[in-house]
Amino acid sequence: MTSGTRGLKGLRRGNKAAVLFLLMREGELSRVRIAAKTGLTGASVTQLCKELISEGLVEESGEVTKSVAGRRETLLRFAGERIAAVGVNIESDNTHVSLCTWNEVLAEEIYPTQMLFERGIDKLNERVAELASACGGRKFVGVGIAASGIADERSGVSVTSYGILPDGLPLAAKVREGTGCEVSLINNVRAQARALITGCEDDFMLVKHGPGIGCAVISDRVTVSGATGRAGEIGHIVVKEGGEPCRCGKRGCLEAYVSEKHLTELYRSKTGVELPVSAIYDAFGGDSAATGVLDESIGLIAISIGNAAMLLNPARVLVTGGIFSRKPLFDALCEAIDRAGFGGTFAISQVGDDKKPKAFSGARHIMLERVFGV
Repeated sequence: MTSGTRGLKGLRRGNKAAVLFLLMREGELSRVRIAAKTGLTGASVTQLCKELISEGLVEESGEVTKSVAGRRETLLRFAGERIAAVGVNIESDNTHVSLCTWNEVLAEEIYPTQMLFERGIDKLNERVAELASACGGRKFVGVGIAASGIADERSGVSVTSYGILPDGLPLAAKVREGTGCEVSLINNVRAQARALITGCEDDFMLVKHGPGIGCAVISDRVTVSGATGRAGEIGHIVVKEGGEPCRCGKRGCLEAYVSEKHLTELYRSKTGVELPVSAIYDAFGGDSAATGVLDESIGLIAISIGNAAMLLNPARVLVTGGIFSRKPLFDALCEAIDRAGFGGTFAISQVGDDKKPKAFSGARHIMLERVFGV
């Protein structure tokens, strides 16, 4: 009996999520259209919508004339502006702390990560609590923390962030104790991938470049985690046996050759000139040293993405940040993928605004978890 009850509750949550995703994707729909598109009975849709309206997640927005019987039906919409969450995106250089609704960043603060955590997490808790209290009457969902490295999502522990935070830090518990909010922890690249789930884009692989390089896979709206939560560690696949040491402890990892630190050091070794990595990106195609440094890295990234895409078979590969942010470099990546023999085997595109996933990352993660149940 208990098992059956859990099954029925799980089915109901899944049906609610299906209705919410449909409304989020398509905008205003009548109950009849919802039933037709989801395959649920009219009675089930009526009850589910009643519950969603009472929870403040759906609202009635107008009327539409039915084409067959001529009756007028009330339209429903996903009320994403009525819910709010705080997102924390922790990377080696900067930490983004934001207050978001489903579709809007209401406030965002960016801190140098080292400065923010130099006295522990008291400063972070202070800012999170202040933002949580400023949600303006919206339904507050909680705090989503997106942290670099390996995160144990079940326990809320940052297993390792490769020197950003202490290994084994119970980060979710520390923020929960310091703010009184519900808190969920996830790897930052997975969170940024979850921020891109739209109901239309539900099966994809996200590759993010910046200080390092990471990857996340979304399959039918679900984040692929792997047996120990390490799925998607594209930066730590070995591309050169016995090669350069990597911060993970292995040698020859992709990240050791394509990290922004490596790019600036390699350019300096070739030219004797120290340039910020953004200037090296801008010099691509015009400066032979910059072009050579970036071409080598792009070639390694292209092969790594191609191999991963062949194994995982995503509907699309999305790339964001760093070396992917300039169109000439993205075009060079596509050419390198073609040269490696992967041309035409998968679609690839840039994320339009690489700052948006960072702002939304943790907030969207906890909304998907607590509101949509995924």
